Amino acid sequence: MTWARAAIGTDLELEFDDILLEIECLRVRRGGRLVRLGSIEFGILAVLLESPSHIWTRAALVERVWGQHAAVNRRVIDVHVARLRKALGQTDNKYPIRTVRGVGYVLG
Repeated sequence: MTWARAAIGTDLELEFDDILLEIECLRVRRGGRLVRLGSIEFGILAVLLESPSHIWTRAALVERVWGQHAAVNRRVIDVHVARLRKALGQTDNKYPIRTVRGVGYVLG
């Protein structure tokens, strides 16, 4: 698996294997195909792409996506990750988003 972070002009891109996230234009592609995501799923994917091997707890994801003082049930993350997996066409739990039981989520 490969990961790269590059500034191209004014666009910041995060890339992991065949997933490309373009921050400036809020666009995600997987295998060259445009992936439609909601704002929460986009935010979760951006966080995961920042540090692909980092295990993110649900609490940390809530803080990063909704904000430090958000009153969001941490289990809501599970729903959004499921939507993100579906949008990315993930067919198993090994790739690209893995669940770390009792902890949270990791990319890769």
